[in-house]
Amino acid sequence: MISKLLDISNSLAELMRGETADLEGTGHHVDHEEISNAKLRLVANLEAEIARLNREHPEWLNALTDEDRATLSQVMQGLRDTAAENQVILKRHLDLSTELIDAVSDEARRVTGKGGVSYQSSGALAAQDKSSPISVNTQL
Repeated sequence: MISKLLDISNSLAELMRGETADLEGTGHHVDHEEISNAKLRLVANLEAEIARLNREHPEWLNALTDEDRATLSQVMQGLRDTAAENQVILKRHLDLSTELIDAVSDEARRVTGKGGVSYQSSGALAAQDKSSPISVNTQL
C-alpha cells in the first residue's frame, strides 16, 4: 500500500543528496533549474499520493503493519534530514551569490562614477545611484 509513497520519498531524498553533493563541490555539475523542477514534481507526486491514500483508504496509516510503519517512519525521517541539509547549503550559496553580485555592482558604480548628488526642490542634496545594470552569463 505504501510502496509508491516510499519510492517517491526515496527518489526525492536521492535527488536532494545529489544536489547537496554538487553544491559542496563533491559531485558533478548539474543543471540546478532542472533539479529544482524535478524536486517540485516529486513533492507534487508525494502530496498527490498521500491525498489518494487518504481518499481511498482513510485509515491507511492506522492499518499499517509495525514493519511498514517503521519503514515509513525511517524513510520520512531520512527525507526530513536530507531536506534540512539541502536547505542549509542552498541558503549558503544564495547568500554568497547575493554578496558577490552586490560587490560587483559596488565596484561597477565606483569605477564608472555613476553615483552623485543632486539638489531637490527643497534645496537638500540627495544621493543618486545610477549604477550600470549587471548581467550574469549562465553559460560558463
